Amino acid sequence: MEAANIRQKLHQYVDSGDEKLLKLMYAIAKEYNDEDDFEFEFSAGEILEFEERRVKRINGESKIYDWDEAKTIITGKSKTE
Repeated sequence: MEAANIRQKLHQYVDSGDEKLLKLMYAIAKEYNDEDDFEFEFSAGEILEFEERRVKRINGESKIYDWDEAKTIITGKSKTE
């Protein structure tokens, strides 16, 4: 889709959008156009920790989780709940 078509569709969404949609679109546009662009960088310590985790993973010293296990850990809910 070309930029002109996207712009036209966005105008239609804005013109017919409810307050929730307008706030969402405004927040996205504001963040995108923010002049104080924030560049994230990892510290040397964080990079070292990532490397240590990677080595443990390669050597089979760390546990991996499938999606269901990860979801249970994150949400604290078991499959049966």
